[in-house]
Amino acid sequence: MQMRRSLRLLLIIVPLVVLILMLAGPWKPWQGNNRGVVLNQIENVDRIVLVDSYHTAELNTKDGSWYLFGTEQVSPVAVENLLIAASRLEVSSIVSRESLAESGESTDLTREITYFRGDKVLLSYGLNVVSGKYLVHPANSENAYYVALPGYPGLDLDRVFSATPDHYREHLLIDLKPSDISAIDIELASGEAFRFTQDKEGGIQCDPANEKTILPEGKPNELAVKLLFSYFTSIRYEQRAGLTADSITATEAPYLPKARIGVLSFNGEYHSLEVFSYHEMPDSEPHLFRALVLYNDEPDALFVNYIYLDVLMRGLSHYFGEK
Repeated sequence: MQMRRSLRLLLIIVPLVVLILMLAGPWKPWQGNNRGVVLNQIENVDRIVLVDSYHTAELNTKDGSWYLFGTEQVSPVAVENLLIAASRLEVSSIVSRESLAESGESTDLTREITYFRGDKVLLSYGLNVVSGKYLVHPANSENAYYVALPGYPGLDLDRVFSATPDHYREHLLIDLKPSDISAIDIELASGEAFRFTQDKEGGIQCDPANEKTILPEGKPNELAVKLLFSYFTSIRYEQRAGLTADSITATEAPYLPKARIGVLSFNGEYHSLEVFSYHEMPDSEPHLFRALVLYNDEPDALFVNYIYLDVLMRGLSHYFGEK
């Protein structure tokens, strides 16, 4: 009788436990290691250092604002995105460093990220990309963890955790890696207009964008085209020009159109730059270093340095030149 009662009780308890586990979500034994991956109490962070093979960015907070290297105020949105992502990372699987090395899978985009409160290290880890997935290596840990950001499946964590200082600057307009770009449209004041398109495998082709434009014979110079796709990282403006779009495009305005440039990412992010010469006085020569730019549909013009624009306003002959 006692055994029958115990068996009946077991038959009730086991389904109940299974139901609770199903409602709570899949049990993951590695979730206990989240403390080496997830940044808790982000309000305690007052310094962030990001280092990769080419760049270093140090972000400091003071009086409620964030600064780059303690002096230049940065975009609060860029820092907020970084902190929120760091606090919401979720471990999807675990792998030992030894087995990762034995697998022979290549890792790239190695980046070290450290969060401080004063001189105290709150959290430190390396961020890698392995076969398109994000891998976190906590400091002093024998294990690494594949991570994701729940609710943001298409978010590029490489950009969110960028070590490039320009990524955090307030005046950033465009920050696209070459592999992010699906199409580039260029229309020059001469009337020449053409488009470069890139597929997911990195194959690029060029097509005319109006009836006046005839492509030169042969294939484009591969190096020149790849360089063009690399020029859309960290394009920024100096300051607002204090001129409206209507005043620049008016018939009597002295600002001559130079080019219209558009870039489209695989995620549907689109940027448009309409470039005009800038004259400090109506009858003066065009400024050597500054251009006026109408960005997307914004009503006011921006000053942009030609260092960003010259390389985007080359004609077809540049891309079909010597191999």
